[in-house]
Amino acid sequence: MDSVKRRLIQDAERVNPIEPVHVWRSPAGAAVDMVVVAHLDVYSTMHEHATEALPNETGGFLVGRVAYDGAGRCWHLEIERAMPVQPESQNPVHFTFTWRDVDRVRSYREEQNKALIGWYHTHPDLGIFLSETDLERTHRVLFNEPFQVALVYDPVRGRAGYFFWEGSQRIDAAPAAWREFDIAVALDDDDEPPGAVPADEESAPVIDAPPAAASPPAAAANMEARPGAAPAPALNVVTDAPSVGIGPDNRRPVRILWTVVAAILLMIVGLGVGYFWFGPGRGLP
Repeated sequence: MDSVKRRLIQDAERVNPIEPVHVWRSPAGAAVDMVVVAHLDVYSTMHEHATEALPNETGGFLVGRVAYDGAGRCWHLEIERAMPVQPESQNPVHFTFTWRDVDRVRSYREEQNKALIGWYHTHPDLGIFLSETDLERTHRVLFNEPFQVALVYDPVRGRAGYFFWEGSQRIDAAPAAWREFDIAVALDDDDEPPGAVPADEESAPVIDAPPAAASPPAAAANMEARPGAAPAPALNVVTDAPSVGIGPDNRRPVRILWTVVAAILLMIVGLGVGYFWFGPGRGLP
């Protein structure tokens, strides 16, 4: 068994349990100082969900606690739980979910007094970045609080990375080495392949291996995408427009509706005033 995993298990069996976590921090010089403390169970849930969905994309919500250090001007996030969604549809480059998942998470947060930290979704063998659709259709719509983050995970390459708001409606969505980290899956001694090299104990959070999932089709393994290039039509979570359509594009019909209602009200008021001044017995001599 991996030495890191063994040590974490031993610590957890103490009288005062110690929760194994992974700590990530925004780089020096960033517009916003942010410290993320994620329980390793969160990564385990995410990894299991991701591998079961291969070769397709999937995702979910991140909940926990939020604190703000006013003196140090730093956000402190503790991610305690990952809540996978049940995709309404999915393929290797996008998936959809509905308001049912949003309501389920909202009910849990209210019952447990937890905060919605952000969301996670997968890019199988695509790399760590946010596409325009990720940002405009999902993150900017559902996760626009200044502390809310997006966690992107590539289960094929074993890499993950956080994206965070760096000011009012500003976010760096491009790939960057400083944001990425490895998620190493700890294997039991009997499952470890011969000649395997242990993960770097200093940099890679180690999680339990989930039950073996079916191997993805060869077509998925051969998919290639270059994050530096223009985003493909969909490389991410695509929010189901009829049910979760609350983005800027979907507010235009609402504005038109209110304009029509206001015009009708003004017409009714005008007719009333006209009747008052020019109705029977009130006309000009």
